Amino acid sequence: MKVNVLAFAQAREALGSGRIELELPEGSLVSDALAAIERRAGAIAPLRPHLAIALDATLAKTDEPLRDGCELALLPPVSGG
Repeated sequence: MKVNVLAFAQAREALGSGRIELELPEGSLVSDALAAIERRAGAIAPLRPHLAIALDATLAKTDEPLRDGCELALLPPVSGG
């Protein structure tokens, strides 16, 4: 199945792109996608504990199942004042 990944701010820099497509086996979970992203771009590993993950525009947990064509967004913390 194909999963579209969007990355923002520091996650985009670590990934080297704001958008990538992953090919994952049927039955994969959010955690499987995150592992595949880390294999592709190891620089994202230090950010992972701080990232919020959205699955089709809704915050997701790592044990949620993915489906073909879904969108996974990597959202770093926002700072400012």
